Parts: sequence; structure tokens; C-alpha cells
Amino acid sequence: MRVTQADLSALSRFERAALRLGALVNESARAKAASRHFNQVVTGRWMNLVSERRMTLLGLEHVVALHPDRGVLLAANHRSFFDMYMVLTHLHKRVDWCERSYFPVRSAFWYDHPLGVVTNLVASGMSMFPPVYRETEKREVTRVGLDFLAAELQRPGTVVGIHPEGTRNKGDDPYDLLPAEPGFGRVVLGASPIVVPVFVNGMANDFIHECRSTLDGTGIPIIIAFGAPVDFGELLDADPHRLRAQVAVGRRVLDAIAALAELERAERARLD
Repeated sequence: MRVTQADLSALSRFERAALRLGALVNESARAKAASRHFNQVVTGRWMNLVSERRMTLLGLEHVVALHPDRGVLLAANHRSFFDMYMVLTHLHKRVDWCERSYFPVRSAFWYDHPLGVVTNLVASGMSMFPPVYRETEKREVTRVGLDFLAAELQRPGTVVGIHPEGTRNKGDDPYDLLPAEPGFGRVVLGASPIVVPVFVNGMANDFIHECRSTLDGTGIPIIIAFGAPVDFGELLDADPHRLRAQVAVGRRVLDAIAALAELERAERARLD
């Protein structure tokens, strides 16, 4: 990430240090390979512990059949902190084209608090990168991060997990999706990746409770539904910087996720 000193000056000293650490891990081929190995051996085992007795995968044939000639963007709904970890864990077990993974996150906590940086390292090998800053004065740093993702998504072997909604949906109804953030559409239009819609349901935010409920058999089913890659058609010819085009891309992806939500709902009713 090529962030100018002027843009970096908008960040606190700690935020600058955290950003440099994230860039060091994610822009070095050797460090990124070590991060991938860590996520498979350590994080993957955590996720298997939480899910193996409760997991149902739908539409897996869509991702198994892929032979990507460019990056793959996993676009999933966002109900728990562990949604994308779970998706990647089961993806790693079934495909061999995932070489580098990135999960952009809000900078709050993850890049402005020591515990957030440590958690990022321990939970993801610093793969929660790049940070997305909400403050107006830090917007240029976010733009550089999105451009980094767009460039990486043009490389085969890259997988980027993004929640189009931009924030965790805390509503009571897991099937009620929030609007897509424009930044999501900008990444898609800037890189033209293969976009795979995903719907995840059944996970809460208490990791210890999730582990216990899996082991004692009291946990509800965890269902991941994968869809066919989204066909954007003429939308991909639009200017990536046009807000209207970004919103249109986000809506099309959310429509695909909503269709998977109905598939998941039917499967959950069958399991119950």
C-alpha cells in the first residue's frame, strides 16, 4: 500500500504502527505464506471444533467447479464475528486455488487498539487487512486499501472475503439484509473478480459457547450456502468511481445472497 506521508499524518501513532504491521505481513510473499499456513493449521482447527458436528454445506459444487483465472471475492452476509472464518475454513478443505486471503475490517479496535492488533494476529495471522477508516480525514488511506484489494484480485490465487453490508447485522431477523456499502461495488468494478455469493447462518459471537454447544449437541445447525458466480453483465463497463454503479453492483450481489438465504431457510426447516 502506497500511502503518502500526508495521508498517514491523519492516523495516530499507534494506527500508523498497526497499519505498517498489517502491510508487512500482507505484502510480503513469505510472510503471507506463513499466515496462510497458520490459518489452516491453527484457525482452521478452531473453526472445525466449533462446526464439524453442526455443519451443512449447500451449493458447494459452485466453488469446487471453479478454475479461477483471476481473484475470487466471497461476498457474504454478516451475522457473527466468525462468518468469514467459517467460510474460508471449509473452502480450504475442498479447493486448492486459495493461496492468499484478505478480509478488510473496520479500523476501530482492530487497528487502533493493542488488543485488536493482537487478536488479529492470533485469530487470522493478520489477514484482517486492509483496515477501513470511517473518519473523513482518513478516507484516503481507506481508498489506498481498496485499490490494494482491487490489484490483488486480478491475481489468480487471491481470495478476498467481504461483507457487502459493511457492518454486522444485529437485527432479530437473520434473513433481513442491510444495504450494500458503496466501497464494495468499487472493489468489484475496479478488479472484475469472480464474485461468489454466500449466506451463513447459525453462528453466534460467543466462541466458548459455540464450542460447548457443538460438543454437547445443543447447538443449532450451521448452514453455509454457496451460489454460482454473479453475472454482472453490462455493469462491469461502468466507471468504478461512480456511486450509482457501485450501488447497482451491491444490489445485484445482495439479491444473489438473498436468494441463498431462502435456500438456507428451506434447508433449516427440513433439518428441524
